[in-house]
Amino acid sequence: MKLANPDQMKRIDQLAIDKYKIPGIVLMETAAQRVAEKAMEMLGEDFLNKKTVVIAGKGNNGGDAFAAARHLHQWGCPVTVISLAPVEQIRGEPEIYIGILEQLGVSVHYLYHENDLPVLEKLTGGAYLVIDGIFGTGIYGDISGFTAKAITAVNNSIAKVLSIDIPSGINGRTGQVCKLAVKADETVTFALPKPGLFQYPGAKYAGNISIADIGIPPDAVNKVNPDGQLIDCSIVLKHLPKRPADGHKGTFGKLMIISGSAGMSGSGTLAARAAFKTGSGLVYLAVPKSLAFIYNVAIPEAITIQMQDDDGIIMPENLEALKFLSNTMDAVVIGPGLSTKPQVSRWVGSFVAECNKPIVIDADALNIIARQPHILLERKAPTVITPHPGEFSRLTGLPVEDVQKNRIDEALSFSSKYNVTVVLKGAGTVIANPGGEYFINATGHPGMAVAGSGDVLAGIIGSLIGQGVNHEKACAVGVFIHGKCGEMLARLNSGQSGFLAGELCGLIPKVVAEIVKDAQAYAEYGRWICF
Repeated sequence: MKLANPDQMKRIDQLAIDKYKIPGIVLMETAAQRVAEKAMEMLGEDFLNKKTVVIAGKGNNGGDAFAAARHLHQWGCPVTVISLAPVEQIRGEPEIYIGILEQLGVSVHYLYHENDLPVLEKLTGGAYLVIDGIFGTGIYGDISGFTAKAITAVNNSIAKVLSIDIPSGINGRTGQVCKLAVKADETVTFALPKPGLFQYPGAKYAGNISIADIGIPPDAVNKVNPDGQLIDCSIVLKHLPKRPADGHKGTFGKLMIISGSAGMSGSGTLAARAAFKTGSGLVYLAVPKSLAFIYNVAIPEAITIQMQDDDGIIMPENLEALKFLSNTMDAVVIGPGLSTKPQVSRWVGSFVAECNKPIVIDADALNIIARQPHILLERKAPTVITPHPGEFSRLTGLPVEDVQKNRIDEALSFSSKYNVTVVLKGAGTVIANPGGEYFINATGHPGMAVAGSGDVLAGIIGSLIGQGVNHEKACAVGVFIHGKCGEMLARLNSGQSGFLAGELCGLIPKVVAEIVKDAQAYAEYGRWICF
């Protein structure tokens, strides 16, 4: 599903109005009805006895809120409206709806002075549901003054909270908090999901997210052609490798994993196991000779290629052999458990620059490349890097905090500069491609934050590329499957922690089967799509 940042969504809305002649008030009315429907769902059967407070700003987000209040009032819900702007400042469609509310006799309070705060706190404190229509997706800068106090009052109430389009105070592009923001239980966003809803901390404030169709013509979206996508089952299903009935192990890809150092043999083992579980026909492990027996026992299905080593470290004299072997493969993964010792650093850069096959650069290999990222520009074949924020910080020279504040743009910038696909890991993993296209992944679970989880992901992505999946799409498919494995593991264990990375590997076939079986449940049709 396409993602639209605030600027793109504004252009899409304007096209719907100007080119397709859909009046703005019609779009607002439809959006409001979707909000009201979600509100009724949250209120439950006893809605006649539950008070709803709608709190709104003066912009279009406030207009959606005023219109939603009208629907709820007409359905019999006890509704009180709070406007954070005086009536003379409310213009356009919002002015029409506030006028309707007053004609209908709905209780409307104009609260915007410091001395109005006790009234606002009393109203929100006595509500069962608060509908947040203060700010929309285009907000930036810090929130202050009376509006900040109003948001604090909403957050301090015991009411359930429903946000319109995005929780007020969340940047729609980056997910960053504008000093403070509404903490919603549910968010109804319109037409297309916004990146900030799936980047942290915004995702934490949004609660459950529903994407509502409000009648935007698909052609309007196509003309703007947003460059982001939220990964869903339809994308995964489209790009899963085919399994022909007459296939054999050579049909399903040859993957070489260059891995291993003393004490770190588990990393390559996990990557290899994940690759097999993802469907690779042949997996080769290029590992230190002195440690080969460990891999032979741990994963007997893999073919071990014994590299000359010194105390468990792969030495530079293996470079030519590794280059030769890589040319016989369909894809290469380098880095899990490799070490960053000087002996390894002396050959990794040359191998990365001269390897002629698609390559996934992970872990220790990334940290070595971080000292000489220009090497990435020497590559001719597709390149994927899979950094966590700390590794990406070393690659870019940016503080981790700055990386996390704008994950999408920083990943896109590096991808474009070095012509690589960036998989910036973490909650809301971002996949950025050199052409400007990006993906956001919404699957996963906190229990996956455990040693070896990244090795499993590298194995999954490497396997998919080796099976012939385009490397950019392989990254999107891989992170989605990886995250779904974490979700399934959480369901099976009913816990927040205690996961082992190896357990993720075992669930890959089950997750893929579940995606195929349940694809229709994720199809983009009808009024709602929920995440």
